[in-house]
Amino acid sequence: MKIKKFLLIAFSLPIVIFSCKKDEEKDNTVTDDPRIRTMVINSLRTTFVVNDVEGLIFNYDSLAYGTNISKLPPIFTGYGGPLSFQYKFGEAGEWKDFANDTIDFSSQPVFFKSIAPDPNYTKEYRIDIRVHKYDVDAFTWGKSGTLPVIGTVVSQKAVFYNQKYYFFYCNDLGKSRVITSENGENWTDVGEIDIDNLDWTTLTSMHQPQTLVVQSGEKLYKCDDLSANPSAFTPFTVELPEDCTLKVPLFTLGNNFWVIAKNQSDSTFLYSLANGGEAYQRRTLLPSRVALIEKITTFVSPSGTTTVGYIFGGESVNGNGTVWAVDVNGNIIELTSNQSVFPFLTYSMPFLFGNNLCLVGGITSGNYTDRFYVSQNSGATWSRDTHKTLPVEIGPIAKGSIFQYERNKIILIGGENENGFLPNVWKGVLNREILDNIIHNRN
Repeated sequence: MKIKKFLLIAFSLPIVIFSCKKDEEKDNTVTDDPRIRTMVINSLRTTFVVNDVEGLIFNYDSLAYGTNISKLPPIFTGYGGPLSFQYKFGEAGEWKDFANDTIDFSSQPVFFKSIAPDPNYTKEYRIDIRVHKYDVDAFTWGKSGTLPVIGTVVSQKAVFYNQKYYFFYCNDLGKSRVITSENGENWTDVGEIDIDNLDWTTLTSMHQPQTLVVQSGEKLYKCDDLSANPSAFTPFTVELPEDCTLKVPLFTLGNNFWVIAKNQSDSTFLYSLANGGEAYQRRTLLPSRVALIEKITTFVSPSGTTTVGYIFGGESVNGNGTVWAVDVNGNIIELTSNQSVFPFLTYSMPFLFGNNLCLVGGITSGNYTDRFYVSQNSGATWSRDTHKTLPVEIGPIAKGSIFQYERNKIILIGGENENGFLPNVWKGVLNREILDNIIHNRN
């Protein structure tokens, strides 16, 4: 029995020694391995690929156009013991020790040298942080047409009904005219509207899309069928109560036409007129800051399962811009009561792009702006869309009319800047649409 036990130990001993030797060799190999296993940059939501064969570290999915890569802190892991690093800019650059610094990856190639615990083992990598060179979320703009107006335009508004654009304007002589186009490129003068001093910034629909109303002083004038005779506006016969003065027409919501009116005690209310109704109904007492609004822009768009009317041009308690929303029952709420992303804007240009509510241009502190703002939740919160600033050719602008006419395509009709009326029509195509056309060989 003792002999068997001795033989078992004797035969087992070389195996144990051999195993330990292998473990020691494995540990040495790992300790001397200078390869980088991963690189992450916490501020970037992207995965970096480490290519040991080519000595290249890169992000497979390019970052969004305009991403700032001038001050980034890369974090590395290796395969064994802790690595140390040096970096340089360009092939001929001088190696510098890296101590968790921020690196400028924007101007020239950046190289990193990883150094194993045994400094005899090193490996060099070029780091390529890829950013889209083409801003797919921006528009490419082109001039599409010129509006053949008569005189100097002082108020304007465009609408789109029955596959046609109608541009209404009043000139410095108080005379109004309407021109029309099917594509925004070729315009035809329809004729003069025989009512003086109409304020076309107040133009809105009444009950039916073909019925429009516009304000002059304290009176409304309507056109019953825009497609039949867009220049045939006549006085609207339904009057507000005797103690009320019309401030501004708003929009149609929930089978009612809504206006803002003020009574003799200077209280301001929402009034509604049902389709086919013979008298306005007083509905909601407006908050004092809404009552002060004069230079407003209105817009109606879907919101979930209902429809909401928006009033742009308000000023929040902190002096920034705000948006008021009216529901089908006449309830009014301030959507951006907290710190707003956009300034106090008048005569901005709202439109619906896809499912997003957009606000473009306007006048702030006497200056015209070229900025875009977007809301993805029916106006509750807003962000500035830096990809879609209007180009220099158009410049800062207000009072124009914008429509989405095809997928990823919009049209801007008219407007004004600090020098006055802008008689141009512009079409913008989302760069993503252009890129898709190239990839799929579309005409």
